[in-house]
Amino acid sequence: MAELEKSTEAQSQVTAVQTQTTNVHGDTLQVVTTSNYEQQVFSSKSDWRVRAISATHLPLRLQHIYVSNDDVKDDAGSYTYVIPKNVLKAFVTSSDLRTQVAVFLYGVSPPDNKQVKEIKAVVWVPQRGNNNTVELPSGLPKEDYLLKDLEPLGWIKTQAVDLPHLTPMDVTTQAKIMAEHSEWGPSSICVVTSFTPGSISLSAHCLSVAGFEWGRKNADAGPNPPGFNPNMSERVQLLLSDRILGMTLVPEGKVWNYGIGLTQMWTPNLPYTIALDTPLPFWAEQHRPAAFLSFANIESGDSGADVENSFS
Repeated sequence: MAELEKSTEAQSQVTAVQTQTTNVHGDTLQVVTTSNYEQQVFSSKSDWRVRAISATHLPLRLQHIYVSNDDVKDDAGSYTYVIPKNVLKAFVTSSDLRTQVAVFLYGVSPPDNKQVKEIKAVVWVPQRGNNNTVELPSGLPKEDYLLKDLEPLGWIKTQAVDLPHLTPMDVTTQAKIMAEHSEWGPSSICVVTSFTPGSISLSAHCLSVAGFEWGRKNADAGPNPPGFNPNMSERVQLLLSDRILGMTLVPEGKVWNYGIGLTQMWTPNLPYTIALDTPLPFWAEQHRPAAFLSFANIESGDSGADVENSFS
């Protein structure tokens, strides 16, 4: 009886669709279907175009920047971090709304105040990101001249939602870098750039001792790994300034995004050297050569279906 009721309920939810077409002889054909035929949304291969166009609007969000310093750790040994507006602008304009992007931070304390850390350089490294995390190379950037007098201060990353704490993957990433590289100490931070509606929210976090111990041992890449708790990271003071300037360093050849068109080339042990230059945008031609090969095929006559939605 229950199966009959389910069958009757399913039939009552079927929508009849009448389609009228004309054949080559001029005859009008009317077809009525009660199945899901032509009811599914057609997802074309042009989705990357919508995302690329959306990314061009990121500079407009720089007009509304919010720095969150609520519940910051305030004690005698805590540091205050200052990030220049020019490097933040370069970072945001070269990012993407969905896929996470990360760069390393380098800076130094001014001579008159050792509790302040001024960020002087952001270093773009080869990476492969997705909506939930970003994979970084196992080796830290090396530069004998430009990074000579600077200390590593941590990293800055993007994400689509604003959270009051670091995600489990962020805690794991930072803890593993700190465990593998002695240059990263307790003062290393993670600056989170959240793309809130029409604006950007910034917050800085450092790991607690419990967060470091849990993160370096964690091997679960899921969204809710066992043992995680939001108190594994602590807020630190972050300031945004236009009185100091920073520089941007990029890999030789300027290619850094291996997440959209160069996925097969990615490996955590990818060797790279850095140089002083402007970073390429996330959707730059060099990051997706396959898309331009398809353009060449279209010009040669091999044109595939490339429409937004034929049935909406």
